[in-house]
Amino acid sequence: MEYKGTKAECEVDHLESNMCRVDSQFYRIQDYCISYQPENIMREIIKNGPVIGQITPFTDFLAYKDGLYHRTEEAFKFNGQHIVKIVGWSKSMDGSTEWIIENSWGPDWGENGYARIHGKGELGIEQYAMAPSTIPYTAYDYYSMQQMVDATSEEGVFDTEDIEIE
Repeated sequence: MEYKGTKAECEVDHLESNMCRVDSQFYRIQDYCISYQPENIMREIIKNGPVIGQITPFTDFLAYKDGLYHRTEEAFKFNGQHIVKIVGWSKSMDGSTEWIIENSWGPDWGENGYARIHGKGELGIEQYAMAPSTIPYTAYDYYSMQQMVDATSEEGVFDTEDIEIE
């Protein structure tokens, strides 16, 4: 399901009552799949859509504008990892995989927010990918479930799977 956010102002008197979030959508992960190896990542994208991938970012990745990303010799590695959405792939002229990713840095970065990354490069994008399966529910549903859990916690075990979300 594609997320379609809306921007709106919240009146000051509604901040205390949480009225601004009553109709907002929250998402709960109900299941996930971790895919190892390029073929399995491709299969997951075909079957269920984009996946989440982890890369090792280098300084020249910040300045990427277009084309196939390759780390330059003068670039150095940042500490930590960076998460991207892998939306597809293509085959280069030499037969290697080029992953098509969407970055979270906005449309001014890369090719309108997207990049093509060499699969066997130093970024490590082919190590694994994760595909969460989510279900939407409103803040009202969320807080109602919390109240039900609180009310039944003294009475025994409560299974959230018994709640029907409309």
